[in-house]
Amino acid sequence: MSRQGFKDFVHALEHSSSLRRQLHQLPSIDAVVGLARDNGFAVSESDFQDDARCDQVERWFANSWIS
Repeated sequence: MSRQGFKDFVHALEHSSSLRRQLHQLPSIDAVVGLARDNGFAVSESDFQDDARCDQVERWFANSWIS
């Protein structure tokens, strides 16, 4: 859905022990996506898969002469 939604979900996980406990009990990525959506975050399975690639691109732009 959106990279911002994914980042917001990760931020919430970092600051909510209750949410982290729920996450640790989940058996699949589909369940994680469901948890995120149930808590109001616009994420999809592809957000989890694409995150590492997006970080690489952001670092490249931050260090390139283009930025």
